[in-house]
Parts: sequence; structure tokens; C-alpha cells
Amino acid sequence: MSVSVSSAGPVTTARLSGEIDTYSVPDVRAAFERLPVVSGGTVVVDLREVTFLDSSGLGAIIALYHRADASTARLRLACGEVTLRLVQLMHLDQVMDVVGEPSDAPTDPQTSAPA
Repeated sequence: MSVSVSSAGPVTTARLSGEIDTYSVPDVRAAFERLPVVSGGTVVVDLREVTFLDSSGLGAIIALYHRADASTARLRLACGEVTLRLVQLMHLDQVMDVVGEPSDAPTDPQTSAPA
């Protein structure tokens, strides 16, 4: 598991890769706590390289969502095949922007689910 962080103006991006589970989530939470969250900005969590995500990983993402929301920032998830289905199953796509690429426009949750 690895986390890399970059910032460009009001956009902060955290790119995660590998398995996000009970054993690795303390490192993820620590990285999320250090993320600069700009009021009115956007926090992007890039999950496209994540190969496994369990409930503890989702909990870390939800905690970051609450932190961003408290700062009037938006949280955007960039999901790959592995993570998109779980995000949709947990209905996180109904409260967070979910995209295929970090720079994509937010998707409409009503149209993003596979038929």
C-alpha cells in the first residue's frame, strides 16, 4: 500500500495503490489527516490503483469526507473497477462525486450505475 499526495492550488490529490485494509488503514488515515484541505477547494482521492478495499478503508474515506465537508471543500473519488462497485454498493456515489479519472467532471449518480 502506498499514498502519494500532491496539491495544485485549491485541489489536493491523494493517490492510493495496493490493498487498503485493517493493517494498512492507519497509514491511510495518517496521510488523510496531513492533507491540506482548502475551504471551497477540492480533495481528490484517486483509488484507481487500489487492488482491495475493505470497510476500514471506506471508513477512512468517510472520515475525510466529513473533514472536507466541515471545511466547505468537496471530496471527489476517482474509482477503478475494483473500487467503483463497492462505492456504488455502499451508495457513497450519492453523497460524493465519483469519477473515472481525477480530472473528470462529477457524474450524476442516477446515470453512473451500470444497467
